[in-house]
Amino acid sequence: MAPSPIAIAGLLSVAEYDRLQVAKVQPGQWTFPEPERGDAAAWPYLALYSRAGSATITFGGHRTDLSHRDLCMVRNHGRLAVNADVDSELLIIRIPAEALGPSRQALDAADGSRWATDSGTASLIAHLLDGLAAQLDDYRPGNPGRFAYYLVGLMALMCAESVPTAIGSMRTLERAKEYIEQNLGDMDLTPDRVALAQNVSTRTLHRLFEADGHTISGWIRLRRLEHCRMDLTDRASGELSISRIGARWGLYDAAHFSRLFKSSYGVSPRAYRLSVEAA
Repeated sequence: MAPSPIAIAGLLSVAEYDRLQVAKVQPGQWTFPEPERGDAAAWPYLALYSRAGSATITFGGHRTDLSHRDLCMVRNHGRLAVNADVDSELLIIRIPAEALGPSRQALDAADGSRWATDSGTASLIAHLLDGLAAQLDDYRPGNPGRFAYYLVGLMALMCAESVPTAIGSMRTLERAKEYIEQNLGDMDLTPDRVALAQNVSTRTLHRLFEADGHTISGWIRLRRLEHCRMDLTDRASGELSISRIGARWGLYDAAHFSRLFKSSYGVSPRAYRLSVEAA
């Protein structure tokens, strides 16, 4: 796991949930250095939540004023400067690439946006973050990967609801990713089937995924492997065999699943499970 570059002056405490990091910043003026390329890729987005008081955020040359209980989303691509008033409590949430799933496009479109959290999905996120902040040093979910994934999913839902886009292709791509996510366990999940469900040609859908840096089959494989990885860290799945976990997410050939997993994560599924249990 990469070291955290946010462990600097101004940080009160930080908790990590499968690389999703939630940090409290004490009042004052603090500057977080521009992330190195590897860190920006590992944590491509930040959420900043003013749990109490107010703060001014300068990020990538843009200034955002956060009032009490405001939440903003930014891409992790520049130096972050924080000016938090004396009565403030600011949370900085670093969102890891592993937790994005189908959420990347929605977060991209919301770069620099700010929400009041008094209603709607933003309010649900604020209540969750309030509860998390109150027990930041003690709360340890049974499956940190699932927790990170669902929290980021809520943030993406908030972004998609309130940041309109005129690009129909982006909406088609997001719907296709959602369809894939809901049908990962089906061994008959193919590019043709995904395209049919979106009422577009397979060729059109291939172009949309290629513009996003993926292939349809590659995205399906990526999401299946990530769900398998999360199950391997989940105590509730501890009684399931590794082959059963693979089959649960559409990877029915145990040997093929093991090769794919090792190629993606550097170790076999069995070795990965043992390392998690020993941690």
